[in-house]
Formats: sequence, C-alpha cells, structure tokens
Amino acid sequence: MGTALPLLLNITIALTTAFLGGLVASWLRLSPILGYLAAGIIVGPFTPGFVAHRETVAALADIGVVLLMFALGVAFSLRDLARVGRLAIGGTLIQVALTIAGGWAIARAWGLESLEGLFFGAILAASSSMVILKTLLDRGEVASSHGRLLLSMSIVQDLVVIVLVAVMPKLAETYAGTASSPPMHAVIRTVAIAAVFIAVGMYVGLRVLPWLMERVARLRSPELFTALMAIIALGIAGLSAALGLSAALGAFMAGLMLSESEFDKRLTVEIVPFRDLMTMMFFVFIGMMVNVSFIVEHWRQVLAVAAVILAVKPLATLLGVMPFRLDARTSAFASLGMLPVGEINYLMANTSLGAGAISLGLYNTILGASVVSILLTPLAFTVAPALAGVLRALPGLRGYFGPGDFRAEDSARFASDAVVIGYGRVGHTVAAGLRSLGMDVTVIDHRMDLVREAIEAGLRGVHGDAAAPEVMQDAHVPSARLVVVTLPGVASTLAAVSLARELAGRTAIVARARRNENVSELVAAGADKVLVPEIAGAEAMLKASMDSLYMPS
Repeated sequence: MGTALPLLLNITIALTTAFLGGLVASWLRLSPILGYLAAGIIVGPFTPGFVAHRETVAALADIGVVLLMFALGVAFSLRDLARVGRLAIGGTLIQVALTIAGGWAIARAWGLESLEGLFFGAILAASSSMVILKTLLDRGEVASSHGRLLLSMSIVQDLVVIVLVAVMPKLAETYAGTASSPPMHAVIRTVAIAAVFIAVGMYVGLRVLPWLMERVARLRSPELFTALMAIIALGIAGLSAALGLSAALGAFMAGLMLSESEFDKRLTVEIVPFRDLMTMMFFVFIGMMVNVSFIVEHWRQVLAVAAVILAVKPLATLLGVMPFRLDARTSAFASLGMLPVGEINYLMANTSLGAGAISLGLYNTILGASVVSILLTPLAFTVAPALAGVLRALPGLRGYFGPGDFRAEDSARFASDAVVIGYGRVGHTVAAGLRSLGMDVTVIDHRMDLVREAIEAGLRGVHGDAAAPEVMQDAHVPSARLVVVTLPGVASTLAAVSLARELAGRTAIVARARRNENVSELVAAGADKVLVPEIAGAEAMLKASMDSLYMPS
C-alpha cells in the first residue's frame, strides 16, 4: 500500500490538472490539447509546486500512443484509401515532401546539422486531425468540400508519419555511426522487416482475427470483447517493438487488421474512452518536457519556428493541390486548414528526441511554436475566403484554379436520404416504409445481427453506438435529409438526437419518446418531432373505433 498510494496520487493529480486545463481551454473555445499541455507544464519539473512522477506519466503516455494508433488504424481502411482518390493521396505526398524539404532548407540556413534539419521538416509535415476536426465541427463544415478534403489528406498524412516513425530512428543510428549494421543496411533491413510484418499481419488480420472476434461477440460479454481488443492492440504493438520496429507501427497495424471487419465501428466506439484518457496523459507528458523558462528566454526562436510553420505548411499544401485544379476557395481552405501541429507531430518529435536526432532545445522550441499554430487555426479558417480572393485575382495563378470541387467518392456513393437509428421492431417498420417511398436508407444499430438483417433487406447498415461521432459520420448523418431515432431508452435517444443535431444543423429529426414527459427534453435536444408510441397507438385505436361506429352495416 505504501507504493500504491504515491502512484495513485501521481495519476490522480495529473489527471485532475489535465481535466481542469481542458475545461479552461474549452471554455475559451480553444483546443483541449492546449489545456493538457498546460497541465503537463504545471506538474512538470520546470515549474514550482507538485512534480508528477515522470516515469509513471511516461508509461501511461506510451499506452496512450498505442491506443491512439490502434484507433487510427481501425478508423482508417484500405477502402478509405481507395475512396479519397488521387487528389488526397497525390496532393498529400507532394505536401509532405515539400514541407520536409522546406524545413530542412530553413534548418540548414540556421546552421543546424543536415540530419537535424531532416527531422525538423518531418516533425512539421503532418497536421493535427483532432484540431482540424474540432474546428470543422465548430464551423459546421465537416461535410463541405474543403472539410472532406482536409480530413482525407489528414488520413494520408498520418499513414506517412507512421512509416517515418518506424524508419527514421534507424536512419539516425546509421548517420551517427551507432548502428550495428553497415551504413544504410539498418534502414533497408527495417523496411524489409516492416514489409513482411505488414504482409503477414494483414493476412492474419483478414482471416483469423474477425473469426475470433465474432465468436467472442456471440458470448455477449462486453468486458471479454474489450479485453480481446486490448490484447490484440498491446500484443501486436509489443511484437512490433520486439522486432525492432516502433510500437506505434504495430498498434496501427493491429487496428488496420480489424478495419475491414464487421466490428470496426464497435471497436472504435469502445476504445474511444480509453484512448482519450490515455492520450490526455500523453499530452501531459509532452507538457512535462517543456521548459517554460527556456521558451521565455528563447522566444525569438519560438516565433521564428512558428513563422516557418505559418509559411511552409500552407504553401506546401497549396502547391500540392494546385495540379488538381480545384476551385480557389477549396484550395485556400485546404492550405490554411493544414496549419496546426498536434498529436502525430508530438509522437514524431518524441521519437526524434529519443533517437538523438534533434536537441532538447529544438524540441522545446517546436513545442512552443506548436501552441502558436493551434491557437491560430480558427483564425486561419476565418481568413481563408480572403486568400481565395487573392488567388483568383493573381494573373499568374488564376489558370491553376478551375471550377472543380473535391467530392470524396464515399460521400457520393453512400450518402443516404434517411438514417434510421435502431433497427428493432419499430425501426424495421420505419426503414421499410421509407424505402417503399423511394428513399435510400441507412440503419445504425449496436447489434451485429440486426445490422446484418438490414443489409440483407437491401439497406446500408452501420454497426455501433449512435452516441459516437465516428458512427454517425460513417452513416453520413451530416448530409442526410432525415434522421429517425427509434431507440427505446430515454438516455440513448437523447444522446443520439443531441449528436445528430450537432452534426447536421438543418436535417429533420424525428424521435421516439418513452413517456409524454420526455417530449420536451427531446425537443430541447434538437428533435423536430417527437412521438410517444402509447399515445400514437391510443390515437390510432380511437380513430379506428370512430371509423367502426360510422361504417355502414
């Protein structure tokens, strides 16, 4: 008990500080990431007061990275890669390459070593999916052309950075002469091991893991299903680390193995609470590494790196999408929307620092500049229309911007007229009725057997909890004309209605209430029309009774 108390005290204080920091950041309408980083600074060794046990926080942060990468792999899929098309893939690869090259050139001009410059550019290459998504949600632009493009490009960015995280530490070892193999052999060996690992993993993932998970799911024991998910994520991450690859790559592969299964949305929903909690600790750990006095003393360097982010990333993104002749507005939003440095960049920065590829001073400078980039992201979206006007007005650039609009294939292919949440007896009838009227219908349900029934009936089925944004996004709720919530529980119906209204501001929402007193709650949550089955049934019986009375004998 003497050992457990300090451990629990450290975790509790770190989490409480992160919670309060997130609350303040959200109240100020900033990204919660800033609050978590501030919490880490407060409990870190460079500020007075309580100092959290760094090794404890670091261990939780490592679990956070694994769960973050696992959830990213589950959310990503090979089908996603095919749908986003050549624009998101080609444009992102150009953007990443130009950002790395630009960062390297500027770092060399500052007098940094070539390797440090390369890692500096790689750290800046990706953008924070979390900050981008939150900004799009706040502006109601998730389903817009630039919203779909930004989210699609962030998928490809994350995949590229995962590869860099696996390979670049070996490059640092080779450059420093500490690798056990001859120059570049370590890098080639790592790439070969990664290729075999990915190939074997995909084979096992597509053939064995779905079979195993289906049998565990049949037991209808949520804790066993969650335990199996954790074993897969942590086990494959550990195997990857044992092979000399990164644990992040292994966790991502574990998620990717399961992304093509029927349980992908359930996995996403069930891992989100654990992922968010551990990811919070990851940001606290990053904050603990920040030396505030160093940043204050070297504020000019921090602002210089922030200026590099503000200049290089938008320019690289603009040059990446220009060959595809998008309209000026979409191009402007895409280039400025890629500004924020966030979670995947911090992972790359930690990896670079651990490999000895960047100095602690540069690490602290990048962290300070990243805060500036996150703070400026909402402003960047605000000035994007003005940039679009400039792009249209410049004679030399006007020809590169056509009338074209980015439309991800999955939106055109899978968007439905109506989304029915809950496929029980009521949901069956509603979905069948809407389909008989010629509407495309998507069904959301947490039971896999009911989702399969919907698919067999010719509907599109999404497996998962409707209270999860990922599930609602997959069902294309933001672009639906109608959402019908047929869930029997009051709490689940309120959660689904509230989230549907948040994601789809103008969509018509019809909900089922258990009792008459629940109607006002559901209307306040965003429902346009609420029906109470017992009252509706009584009214129907009354009408039938009256019809019977006046029927001719």
